[in-house]
Amino acid sequence: QVRNQAQMHERNGDEPYQSSVDAMSYWPEKETAVGVRQTGVNQYEVVSAFGFESLFGHYVTHNPKRSRATFENRVNSKGWLVRWSSLKIAP
Repeated sequence: QVRNQAQMHERNGDEPYQSSVDAMSYWPEKETAVGVRQTGVNQYEVVSAFGFESLFGHYVTHNPKRSRATFENRVNSKGWLVRWSSLKIAP
């Protein structure tokens, strides 16, 4: 899903984001804060606001910049724990 991060701060009640990585640092769960951009022919750059360790460890982690209720609602509404049986909620 693609969003224009230049305007999302208004919807979320945040200060204007300084960059795409800064915008991703506000997402309700840390592991989805990943972006990819094409830098050349068949060349891509992947960035993450929180790194990749927990993502590859099959965790989904609440971001304290957002409410726990928002995080839990997203996890449940998207069915992540059902779809990916090895996925775990980080303590």
